[in-house]
Amino acid sequence: MAKNEDEKPLDISLNSITNVLERNDAGEATIIEHFKHNHYLTLSDKIREYGNKCCDGCMLLISDSFYYCSECEFFLHKACAELPKMKPIWFHLCPLATLVLTSDNIFRCEICDFISNGFAYKCNECGRHTCPRCQALRPDALSCPGHEHPLLYYFDFDGRCSACGLDINRAFSCKDCNYSVQPLCMLLPTRVSHKCDEHLLALTYHDIHDYSKHHYCDICERKRDLKRWFYHCTTCDTSAHVKCILGEYPFIKTGSIYKEGDHPHSLTFVKKIKLYPECTKCGEPCEELALECAEPECNYLVHWKCMNPYASGSRYLTVRDF
Repeated sequence: MAKNEDEKPLDISLNSITNVLERNDAGEATIIEHFKHNHYLTLSDKIREYGNKCCDGCMLLISDSFYYCSECEFFLHKACAELPKMKPIWFHLCPLATLVLTSDNIFRCEICDFISNGFAYKCNECGRHTCPRCQALRPDALSCPGHEHPLLYYFDFDGRCSACGLDINRAFSCKDCNYSVQPLCMLLPTRVSHKCDEHLLALTYHDIHDYSKHHYCDICERKRDLKRWFYHCTTCDTSAHVKCILGEYPFIKTGSIYKEGDHPHSLTFVKKIKLYPECTKCGEPCEELALECAEPECNYLVHWKCMNPYASGSRYLTVRDF
């Protein structure tokens, strides 16, 4: 059969970076086009300057080389920008399934159970999503900042997690000592921002204080278990439970647009920390995460929990007390 000369080959590239406009002397792509954003993105390593910004892919604070948009508040870790458009994921149960990279939609991760509006790998067979943090987890030896030895992955484990204290049946565990961490705790953000402190708080694995007054959470004011991980600011000596710092929705980016629901205008995710105006739906004060209408003449404001199609936040934190 003669080939049609006008027929163009299908674009089957798995590269999320669709065009490289400039490279540096080391060969790194310094200005790119990405299939999930409409503007050019520029490579930067100014982590100190942008360390309070959030990656639109994994929803974690900027902590490594990243791309940024000079026209809008869009940031991607270099590693997130280089995620392939499709990939198999070892723990996903659909046979022979390849998951497709998506964005701009609210989803619940099938592994960590957190709700997010960042990047996700979606299975077109079952419709489930996996967040970038979980897809990166491998059943290999890992290092943990809170432990001196490498941790090996065990599919059949019987013990307790050193991070949260729960009994677990799968773990990254040290073969030399009694230290084990369940996979979801290994994924906890290492740096976070919270209104309780003007500085970033770091995930901390050991409490160095001997005095009992330091063993309380500065948010809920309840006692902390000294054996469990917590978040801490060394400058202000602020300490808090993981649960109190992260809250229900740590991976929804404020300022992003919510494209679902029945309101006629675009809605923006916001965090109301002052004045607490009333929710249009329930009439209660809008504290923490809410949706606000982008139209100046429209006073529509609603709790995210009143709109949340998943009814609640992550069950990962609801069953833990650390």
